[in-house]
Amino acid sequence: MAKHKFQFKNWQKTLVQWGVLISLILVLTGVVKLGSEKPDPEAWCPMGGLEALATYAANSTLPCSMSSVQVMMGIVLAVAVMLLGKLFCGYLCPVGTVEDFLMGLRKALGWKKGINIRNGSPLDKFLRIFKYALLFVILYSTVTASELFCKNLDPYYAVATGFKGEITLWMSITSLVLVVAGGFFINRFWCRYVCPLGAASNSFKYWIWVVALFGGALLAGIYGWQINWTIVFAVFCGAGYLLEIIAPKPVLQLVTMVKDNSVCNHCQHCTRHCPYGIDLCKAGDGRFTHVDCTLCGECVSACNTGAIQPGIGGRVKGKGWKYVPAIVSLAAVALGIWAGTLFELPTINFKWGIEQADSTGVVKGVPESRLVSVKLEGLRSVKCYGSSMAFKAKLQSIPGVHGVKTYVHHHKAEVLIDTTRLNAESLREAIFTPSMFRIWTPDHNKLDSIKIVTIRTENMYDRVDLNYLGLQIRNTGRSIFGLESEFACPMIIRVYMSPEENPDEEWFREIVEKKMLSMPVHGGGTKDTPVDFKFVKMEPGYQMMGVKDYLHKMFAVTSAFTAEFCQRVEQYEGKDQWIYEIPDYNYEKPIIKRTMPFVSNHLSSHEGIIGIYTRLNSDCVPSIQIRFAMPMNSTKVKELLNMDKWTITYAKDDVREVDAKMDFKKTSGSVHKYVPGETDLK
Repeated sequence: MAKHKFQFKNWQKTLVQWGVLISLILVLTGVVKLGSEKPDPEAWCPMGGLEALATYAANSTLPCSMSSVQVMMGIVLAVAVMLLGKLFCGYLCPVGTVEDFLMGLRKALGWKKGINIRNGSPLDKFLRIFKYALLFVILYSTVTASELFCKNLDPYYAVATGFKGEITLWMSITSLVLVVAGGFFINRFWCRYVCPLGAASNSFKYWIWVVALFGGALLAGIYGWQINWTIVFAVFCGAGYLLEIIAPKPVLQLVTMVKDNSVCNHCQHCTRHCPYGIDLCKAGDGRFTHVDCTLCGECVSACNTGAIQPGIGGRVKGKGWKYVPAIVSLAAVALGIWAGTLFELPTINFKWGIEQADSTGVVKGVPESRLVSVKLEGLRSVKCYGSSMAFKAKLQSIPGVHGVKTYVHHHKAEVLIDTTRLNAESLREAIFTPSMFRIWTPDHNKLDSIKIVTIRTENMYDRVDLNYLGLQIRNTGRSIFGLESEFACPMIIRVYMSPEENPDEEWFREIVEKKMLSMPVHGGGTKDTPVDFKFVKMEPGYQMMGVKDYLHKMFAVTSAFTAEFCQRVEQYEGKDQWIYEIPDYNYEKPIIKRTMPFVSNHLSSHEGIIGIYTRLNSDCVPSIQIRFAMPMNSTKVKELLNMDKWTITYAKDDVREVDAKMDFKKTSGSVHKYVPGETDLK
């Protein structure tokens, strides 16, 4: 038999695979920018879309900040597998591309066969269970926590984020080792035995029972028969595994490989070049299916006689048809991205207190005829599942609110209100949080007073909008020190500035109505954020305020922290108490306020500590103040603060030793006697 001369015939697969991988690298490294947002490694991942669909079906919520694009990519993957095959695995998956590269590298080094695990062998059947077990764990964990559990262990996500994403380090490293080491020694090791998306894709090849399973569960829910989704996921994963090892040749697949035995010379080139080791030589005449087949075309390119071609319904449509899977895989991605832009699923969708009958037949709640949906836009603080749930908790405390949907990618919400108790304006007032934003800190040694100018704006009802406007003003470099918001229609914004500043109405209009905010980001560079504030007017005249009064007011709103231990306040009442004070201008930074609960938690476990505060001292310098009484003393307080390990109590039965959250070793403190009322906010 003549020696087989394998030529580079499957160029379309290589072109798509490496084109996708290189495109991902260019986008994720920032060489190519798609819009102003930081690139999300999970943006087009169908695994995240499938997790999102499972979570939405079970909880009416979307995990994290998943978008409709991810959801559509999951749907497109499922439909493509049902009708065409595992095109994503064969052409688009970056991990699959790396696995193919490792296989080629091993062959280039002279070890062509590697470790061969024969399809259908007992070891092969045993190893396949792991990807289904992992799929179940991922679905269960994601639905339970509404967080994408796959991020913890996804090797692609770990590498794409530089191991700085939402990962569990040991899981990510283990996954990466399995991809690299496993893929080098065993063809497509990760894809065959570990990949949860591969498990889901293989299950979708047996699509009739999948449609019956999920369709039946949905119908049962519609008719009031609640089926635990954990059971549904378990059946999906368990049955998928059993079908894969018992019936590895799905019968209901539209596009398959077609073999013409009349021209096959049984040279085994197709089997040797198949990444999954599928034995096409033993196949009968006509259509051939296998659960692992990705329509990658390696067998077609390896065949010298043209005995193997892709086809529809067991019929070959011509030699040019071999390019169709690569083209369709790219078209599917484009379709998913386009379809995802046409709609947005709500991240959360909840209703409460609406009229319904209880177990005794008594009807309780507000009739739906009194409810209307109010649309709220520009909610920049509503940006993920967690912030959506926090927004829901706030709404539940407002009488007359009975439901909410949030759309995090457009920062919108639809709130269901009782029209007899609320209207759109009163709803906005109820959810509004007055706030202050520090731009610059005036020097009280150089200024006695500051000027207060009032402007009116619209589209600034979210709590972070004032921060955005403050950053716009900071970029001008003018001596404007801070902003304060107060609810009204239009919004009241007080602007605190140097008496020498005289900005006019046109200046304010230009700043307020800038359409793009450029903010510096960690590591260098800037991030452009679109804003849509509207300037209404500038109130005539101005007011004056003492600088020290302003500093105390600003610090009380933006930086003050208070933690008092009631039992000790009562225990030491009437006894001598002291304040250990550590001044530092850095203590006005927001990160200090976020860290203070750890300081308080650590100190609270020691007898004699009564309270911990951040306040401005008598010199208007930010300071941490620790209130204590005997048997505690200032030396012991300093020793506690300077410990390398802090004792943090997370729960009654969960006490941990953690690294110190702040470094006090280079700071110096002073002690003075506590005067009742001294730690009150001014």
